[in-house]
Amino acid sequence: MNKEEVLQQVKKWHEQDAFTAIIELLEPQITELDFTVGLELARAYINLANTLNEGNNPVNTLGEVQSADDLYAQANALLDKYVLEGKENATYLFYKGYALFKLGLINDAALRLERAQRFIKMGSEDALLPTINRMLTLCKSLDADNTSDKLSPEDDSTLDQHIRQHFGKYQILFKTERYELLNVPPTPERNFNLIVTKGLSGHKLKVPAGVDPLTDSRLELILCLPAAWEFANAEGYNLWPINQLCTLINHILTTDEFIGFGYSFDQERPLHASTKFTGGMLTAPGAFPRPAHEVVLGDNSYVHFFELIYLYPMELSFRKSHSAYELLELFQHKQVVPSPVRSRQDVCVQVSSAQKI
Repeated sequence: MNKEEVLQQVKKWHEQDAFTAIIELLEPQITELDFTVGLELARAYINLANTLNEGNNPVNTLGEVQSADDLYAQANALLDKYVLEGKENATYLFYKGYALFKLGLINDAALRLERAQRFIKMGSEDALLPTINRMLTLCKSLDADNTSDKLSPEDDSTLDQHIRQHFGKYQILFKTERYELLNVPPTPERNFNLIVTKGLSGHKLKVPAGVDPLTDSRLELILCLPAAWEFANAEGYNLWPINQLCTLINHILTTDEFIGFGYSFDQERPLHASTKFTGGMLTAPGAFPRPAHEVVLGDNSYVHFFELIYLYPMELSFRKSHSAYELLELFQHKQVVPSPVRSRQDVCVQVSSAQKI
């Protein structure tokens, strides 16, 4: 089916409450869905979650039983992939706010719903207004949930000064209730775009036994993109590295998992149709001197800056059985620099000698 046929079929299934059918159709293509079709999959996740009764949970395409919270989390993670396309789209902002509300992130939900009000297109999206208004009233009636995940004004200033001093002057790509995503443009000395989070460190990670929360519970993320990188285009193929970064940010904000140097993830399929990368790893920002890697806040806690590098399947397989340091040594041995994001040599591919015939 072409895109128009897919959307017509999805519309029919929405009218029939056949949300599982929509998910089964679209989920196998999740890495290739454009903004419009991606919104339909997120809507199906949310609607299916809304219909669930206790003890009547669906099974996903991998055969795993899912709860309503699982489905809301899937919708939220999927919507993160379209954060730049959706920042002024009322439908996107409504779905995002709805999923966040259902996940208990009230302040984040209210922020998206308020933005949705601003960007409503009368005649095509005004039917959303009554629901948005009701949800905003609910948000205001509930206790604020995100205050503990915000930096104090003093710590925010310390972090801002550190970023400007060590990484450079920036422009804001977008901001949420919990963090901002910054772009430090290329300079003659540093010929690449730098994407930096600011405020993610307000969320303190749960650390395992034996790990000092003062030194290892806060982080910010960095992503390096080529100097000529286009941040917007009609197909959205250049947005996948940033969208994947946002997915990781969402995971950090909603998981109890400890995440730090060497953390890796593997989706076991290309992160986007335009790339062969299937996952990534956090490492130190190698293009910057040691003082840039961390900053100390007012409570003497450390904020570590980790760079997200994307990896090929064989590199991720190597990482699963070796340390992050060993993988980075392999990059060095092969004289391959893992960033900025680009098509590059897979450092785990062995070159075979020619066979005699």
